[in-house]
Amino acid sequence: MKAFVFTLAAVLTVSSLFAQRVDEKELQPLSAFKNFPQGAVYQNTSLSPEARARDVLKHLTFEEKLSLTGGYKSFCFPGVARLGLRPAIMADASQGIRLQTIASKANSTSFPPMLALAATWNPALAQAFGKNIGEECKAHGVDFLLGPGINLQRLSVGGRNYEYMGEDPLLTSVIAVNYINGLQSQGVIATAKHFIANDQEFVRHIASSDLDERTLREIYLKPWEAVVKQARVRAIMTGNNAINGIPASMHQPLLNDVMRREFGFTGVTMTDWQNTNYHPDLQYLVARSGQTLLMANNATFAKYIQDFVARYPARKAEVEADLDFMVYPNLYTLFEAGVYDRAPTDKALLNTLPAHKETARQCAEEAICLLKNETNVLPVQRSKKVLLMGENELHSGTGSGFVAGYDHTSFAEGLKKTYGQNFEEAEKPTDAQIKNANVVLFRLNKKAGEGYDVPFEEPQGVNAEIARVAALNPNVVVLISSANGLPMPWLGQVKGVLWTFFLGQERGNALANIISGKVSPSGRLPFTLEKDFQDSPDPDFNFLGGKPYWQGNNNHYKEYWKGNEKNSRKEIAKYVKPHQLVHLPYDEGVFMGYRWFDKQQKEVLFPFGYGLSYTSFTYTNPKISKATLSGQDSVQVQFTLKNTGKQAAAEVVQLYVSDKEASVDRPVRELKDFQKVYLKPGQSQTVSFWVNRQDLSFWDTPTHSWKAEPGAFELSVGSSSRALRFTQVFTLEK
Repeated sequence: MKAFVFTLAAVLTVSSLFAQRVDEKELQPLSAFKNFPQGAVYQNTSLSPEARARDVLKHLTFEEKLSLTGGYKSFCFPGVARLGLRPAIMADASQGIRLQTIASKANSTSFPPMLALAATWNPALAQAFGKNIGEECKAHGVDFLLGPGINLQRLSVGGRNYEYMGEDPLLTSVIAVNYINGLQSQGVIATAKHFIANDQEFVRHIASSDLDERTLREIYLKPWEAVVKQARVRAIMTGNNAINGIPASMHQPLLNDVMRREFGFTGVTMTDWQNTNYHPDLQYLVARSGQTLLMANNATFAKYIQDFVARYPARKAEVEADLDFMVYPNLYTLFEAGVYDRAPTDKALLNTLPAHKETARQCAEEAICLLKNETNVLPVQRSKKVLLMGENELHSGTGSGFVAGYDHTSFAEGLKKTYGQNFEEAEKPTDAQIKNANVVLFRLNKKAGEGYDVPFEEPQGVNAEIARVAALNPNVVVLISSANGLPMPWLGQVKGVLWTFFLGQERGNALANIISGKVSPSGRLPFTLEKDFQDSPDPDFNFLGGKPYWQGNNNHYKEYWKGNEKNSRKEIAKYVKPHQLVHLPYDEGVFMGYRWFDKQQKEVLFPFGYGLSYTSFTYTNPKISKATLSGQDSVQVQFTLKNTGKQAAAEVVQLYVSDKEASVDRPVRELKDFQKVYLKPGQSQTVSFWVNRQDLSFWDTPTHSWKAEPGAFELSVGSSSRALRFTQVFTLEK
């Protein structure tokens, strides 16, 4: 379709926040339908998904095709009753099912969010996690789960960081692939989100993430390539943002040319809710961009198409071909996943919920990161007096990622079951209560969620309060329920720190098992904790309104930005102009996360990959299989890992690669592989990693391709990005 700009004057009504209930009569499988069109074969389950989808296209009217490019009742892919095709139901989020989106009254497990899952560094657990959620989706009649979130954490203040898997593309890729494999094994369509570089919440619908080709390839595209090629993810959701000035929801070079043609993505590409409506004058970009489904509805796009055809009736066939291009992947995906052929719900799967609670508990246990344990203040014997203080901990962030859960065990309830009469809880205890405890557990909460970014600064007054409590009791352990960075001026005054993330409904049982020593901590940070936000790659990223950070709620700026109403908020007019994107330069390039802090030689509070244990491990007998690597060969690095302590525990062994002779500026080191190894006291195991030419490559912008340069490389193995136990050197030949 030749570019044609139509300016939409009417103000569209935003869809309801929650889904409208779909009548069960609409949700019948194809086998229950009898009035198929003459010559139709799409009901034949022996045919391929491709053939069935192509056949449906033959029987759709122009209007039906247009309807299949937009959502239905807020959280559904529309059906075509005339052809027996039922609607497909969608639901948020990644850590379970956000039941508000499907108006369900049954239970859904609140697992830990994605950031906590990444902190487990446990691919097998991620797959079990995804499988469990897939079972609950089928029990509730959910066909699309709108997750997992695989954005990378560019900055520690991102409001939705809790929904994502940290700062490293390799860690995110591995955890996401396994989660998606587990989820889609149940026939549920995973929806990886939000494509791409959708890293902050303020003015999120009108912000442009401006980054160069190399940074896109080496950092931000990596998880997307992995979930397409390794997990065959069936759907992706585009971000609210723009990329280099082009809205992500209309970005043909990335959506069609890279994701579909280069990576081989064949599934549904849906928008985030209403984000194409911000750009009524750019609707001509949608049809051929690789976008296939506009959520929560396609009102703006549909009006553009209808007006275009009315103005140029001779081009209707051309427009219909573009609609076919959009609709086919949607139909293909639903046939491939078996959605049209199965009953909408499988209530028997509700019986799996008790087992899912065990997965949620294990994930919460393995996520908890022990950051400080001076004088072995942890674990705490059951005969000791334990005081839990501070406000109730957070189990989830807010917004689309929030999952209410059921049958919660709070920190207090879990500790009470473990310590009995030796446990006491008080939000604001007296000095006498603090002094009387053997150990004080101080809850530090930092709220986060969709629509706002989270200032690095302390929650009000908490630093002074921790210092006061530490002066009264020498054995204070701080429990940090947060997904965002924060200063720790009190770090030298307390004995212990546990980063407890948001841990879902089983958080209390998990914490009690860690505190009591029943389970040794094995979580490792999936991000860097900087000392000061001024040390970060972009300390001035939020220049729109100071503190607290300017919220990204679209109601603050949408109609003003579109030119439909006069500005009524002075701070908006100061920073945002109608129809002008807010450009956010990613000047750090590939040096994001620990790559940045290493390059700048910045001291940090705790490095990427860091976490302590109740036992100790040794790394001995390092070996490398060859001194030179040529062609498409691989090099193996091997060593012996031994648990030299007195408790069974897991070590997360991390492999980093360094290019010592690069012609371009490369990171000091980059994570290339990891293993989580469980060992009993005294047990040892041989651990091996393989590295190939691609692992050594960087993106060469002049040739638009990957390049591995000859020269010396280092393979370093350790327990964090800054705790390397040994290094082996080899040479890459031409």
